[in-house]
Amino acid sequence: MHTQPQRLLLFHYYRADSGHINRLRVVEAGFTLSEVILAILITTLFVAVGLQGMVVAMLLKSKALHLAEASRWVQADIEQMRSQLTLAQVPISTNRARCRPASADLGFADLVRDNLAGGNVTGVANYQLAAVVATSQTGKTFQIDRIASIPITPENTQAKILGIEYTVTPRNGGSLEEPILHIYTEVIPDAAFQCQ
Repeated sequence: MHTQPQRLLLFHYYRADSGHINRLRVVEAGFTLSEVILAILITTLFVAVGLQGMVVAMLLKSKALHLAEASRWVQADIEQMRSQLTLAQVPISTNRARCRPASADLGFADLVRDNLAGGNVTGVANYQLAAVVATSQTGKTFQIDRIASIPITPENTQAKILGIEYTVTPRNGGSLEEPILHIYTEVIPDAAFQCQ
């Protein structure tokens, strides 16, 4: 049994001078097959664009989450380092010779670098500290690389400042991807401010 699509029939009437109502013509109204297909295509296009926007938003949100977590990990490492550089941890009384060092290897920056490295490191060149591995809330693993150096600048003639460069990189299995965060900071022990 084949059913015909229902159509709306519009009748136009007119009243003749004699007062009788006569039917003028019958007009069929509705959508043609091509109009329905065009409407479906336009709707599909809008849905596809909307879904693509949602996917891009989710990717950007995930990237922002990883970047925020990476910033927190770096900040936590810096705070842990600062807690080891207080006057109680590095008293000026036992480190007065570091106020005016004969070389960069005898300044406060070297003391901090040695504490971070877990041993005696010499020279002002970049020193790769042990990498730290962290896992994000989404389960992705990241490697935090830290490079310590004593900057050779006019402000650091007494080797009080230690520069630390952080790079946070996602790990995909055993290989590293593109870094998502790169930060450079400088630290000075509280005792260095007590030098006169």
